[in-house]
Amino acid sequence: MTIDGYLAGLERRLPRTRRRRFLAEAEEHLRDAAARHAAGGLSWQAAERAAVRDFGPVEVVARRLAAEAAVYETRGAALIALGAAALFVFPLYVVPENTLPPAQWAAKPTDITVLQVVTVTFWLTAVALAATSVAFTWTRWSHHTAHALVATGAGVMGSVLISAALVARWFTAAPVTSSWPLLAAPAALACLGTCVAAAAWARHRRTLLVR
Repeated sequence: MTIDGYLAGLERRLPRTRRRRFLAEAEEHLRDAAARHAAGGLSWQAAERAAVRDFGPVEVVARRLAAEAAVYETRGAALIALGAAALFVFPLYVVPENTLPPAQWAAKPTDITVLQVVTVTFWLTAVALAATSVAFTWTRWSHHTAHALVATGAGVMGSVLISAALVARWFTAAPVTSSWPLLAAPAALACLGTCVAAAAWARHRRTLLVR
């Protein structure tokens, strides 16, 4: 098989995200190897065949390169999820803290306190899980990243749902402005959607990471 034929077969099997880089690296390696074989006395056609043979079967090489791409993509998804989970602090705390009027009660109702604690617990758990997912991508257990990201999404979703209950309870317990939930909701949903998308992408690439 010629180098061009080999590269064409490899191209059909590589993921689109890093295809151009992998093909360039493979071509450089193959042509350097062919040049060495040719310098050893082989014809160029025979040198190309020898270089292709040494490089390995297309299916095996494509699988290895796809797995390498999956590691980088999964790492990126985990970092994005970590950022989204961390930024959830804005709709969870920063926006309400800066837009809510002073509470009208002398002592905060117990149920509101419980809802706040539960919401923050869900959020902190989600951040910890997202950080764990990033750590997984640097180890031989990278195929577990998807599980951690799914749990991250679940944690953020739990925090969003409890936050919604907290908002409803707050409305009934004290007069609040009508604008802050509208400001916080899109940001909260954006954080949640980002985490879910990252988890879905990691699950999609997971089979390539299983060793």
